[in-house]
Amino acid sequence: MELVKFLNENIVWGIPMLILFALCGIIFTVRIKFGQVLGFKDIVKSMLVKGEDKGINPFSALTAALGTTLGTGNIIAVGTAIGVGGAGSVFWMWISAIIGMATAYGEVNLGMKYRRKTATGYKDAPFGYIRKAFGRAGGICAGFFALCCLFAAFGMGNMAQINSAAVIIKDSTGISPIIVGLVSGGIILTVAAGGINRLAKITSIAIPVVSFLYIFGCLYVIGMNIERLPRCIADIITGAFSLKGAAGGAIGGGMLLALQWGVKRGVFSNEAGLGSSVIIHTKTASKDGINQGKCAMLQVFIDTILMCSLTAFCILCSNSDNLTPEGGKMAYIAFESGLGDLGGIFLSLSIFIFAISTASGWWLYGKECFCYIFKNNGVKLYTAIYIILAIMGAIIKSEVVWELSDLFNGLMALPNLIALLRLMKEVEWK
Repeated sequence: MELVKFLNENIVWGIPMLILFALCGIIFTVRIKFGQVLGFKDIVKSMLVKGEDKGINPFSALTAALGTTLGTGNIIAVGTAIGVGGAGSVFWMWISAIIGMATAYGEVNLGMKYRRKTATGYKDAPFGYIRKAFGRAGGICAGFFALCCLFAAFGMGNMAQINSAAVIIKDSTGISPIIVGLVSGGIILTVAAGGINRLAKITSIAIPVVSFLYIFGCLYVIGMNIERLPRCIADIITGAFSLKGAAGGAIGGGMLLALQWGVKRGVFSNEAGLGSSVIIHTKTASKDGINQGKCAMLQVFIDTILMCSLTAFCILCSNSDNLTPEGGKMAYIAFESGLGDLGGIFLSLSIFIFAISTASGWWLYGKECFCYIFKNNGVKLYTAIYIILAIMGAIIKSEVVWELSDLFNGLMALPNLIALLRLMKEVEWK
C-alpha cells in the first residue's frame, strides 16, 4: 500500500497531473468564452429542457449524475482535504470546480456527439471520443479508460462510499458495519434491477429532498457559529498561498499540499475531467449536446461550489478541524456542536442516502465499462461482484479503499483529458 501511496502523491496526482487538469479547464474556459460565469443563467435553465423522445430528460440525467457525485466526497473528503492540506485546500477546490465546469461541459458535449444509438438506448460515451482522439491507438486507450473506470467504480464509487457511511453510522448509532453493508447491498441490487430508468426516477425525487435537508442542516450549524465565518474565509484564502502548512514543514509545502488535496478531493467529489459522468449525461433522450453540457456544468457547481463549501464552512466555523485529523470525525463533531445528539443521526442519514445514490449510479458506470470490455457478456457476474464489494466495503480498512480510489481516478483521467485536448476544436458553444 505504501507503493500506491507513493504513486498517488508523486506521479498520479503529482504536479504534471495537476497541470493537465488546470490546462484542460483553462483551455475549455476560453473555448466557451467564460460561459460558466457569464452564461450562468442559461446553465440553470438547461435542466428545464424536455427530452425529444422516450427516455430520461435532462433534469433526470442531471439528478442521476448528481446522485453519483453527491456522496462522501462532499462530506468526508472535504474534511480529509482540510486535515491534510489545511483550510487553503478549499480555495483550490473552488478554483478546480470553476474551471472544471468548463471541462465537464467539453466532455459531455463531445460525449453527446460521439454516442451511439442502439435498440436499448444510447451507448459508447465516452469511449467514442477517446477512440476518435487517439486514432490507431484509440481502441487501446478507450479500453484502458474502461478498465480504470471499472476499478474506480468498485473503489471510489462503491467501497469508499459504503465504508464512509458505515464508519459514521457506527460512531453515531452503534449499528454494526456489516449490517450497513448488507442493507446497502440490497438497496443497490434493487436499483440495479431497474437500470437507468429506475435510477433516474429515484434520484429525481431523493436528491433534491436530501440535498435541501443537508443544506438546511449546514446553514443551521454555520448560523450557530456565524461570528467565526469571516475568519474562516480569511483562513481559506491565506492558507491557499501559505508557504508553510499549519504544522510547519518545508517551505512551499503548505501551498503545494493545499493545491494537491484541493484538486484531488474536488475531482473525487464532482468528477469533472474523469469522463465518468459522461456515461449518465449521454443517456438522455435529448439530442442537444450544448444544453446537456450545460447540465453537466450545473452538476459541478452544485456538487462543489455549493455542497462542498457548506461542509467546509461547517467544519471550519465549528473548529472541528483542530480537534481531529480525520475527515469523517470533523463533520461529526461539527454537526454535533450545532445539533446536539441529533447531529450524529442527521449526518449518518445524510451520508447513507448520498452513499447509496452514489454507489447505485457508479454501478451503471461500471456496467457500461464492463460491457465495453467484455462485449455485453457476464453482466450478472459483474453485478454480483459489485454487491459483494459493497458489503466488504463496510468492514475493510478505509485507507486501502481511498488510496486505490485515488489511483484509478487519476489513471482514468489521463486518457480522458488528453482526448478532450485533442478534440477541443469540435466542442460547440452558444
